[in-house]
Amino acid sequence: DDPAAEEVLLWSGRPYLTIGVRYELTNQRIRVIRGLLGRDYEEIELVRVRDTAVSQHLGERLLNVGDITIISNDPSNPEFVLHNVKDPMDVREMIRRATLAEKQRRGLHYREEM
Repeated sequence: DDPAAEEVLLWSGRPYLTIGVRYELTNQRIRVIRGLLGRDYEEIELVRVRDTAVSQHLGERLLNVGDITIISNDPSNPEFVLHNVKDPMDVREMIRRATLAEKQRRGLHYREEM
């Protein structure tokens, strides 16, 4: 077994003032887990991530929360939004670094699409 292929949790968080939703970033994917009793899982492989963006209105900036939009090559979910994330700029940077590392691990090279 390739130890680099093991999935490792890098970050976990909940949307600000929300119960029943959890976000996870691993070295291989981003996952949204919804539900208190039942569970719904939505995820995107990091190798499919093309870009990220953070949006914050004034109130969110004061609280240091914001939405992270993930643009991907996933045909079923090309835009994936993590709502009301605490420290959104830091989390976005974690996603960026994890995405680059996973693409490199899989032998995929970054190239700007023109």
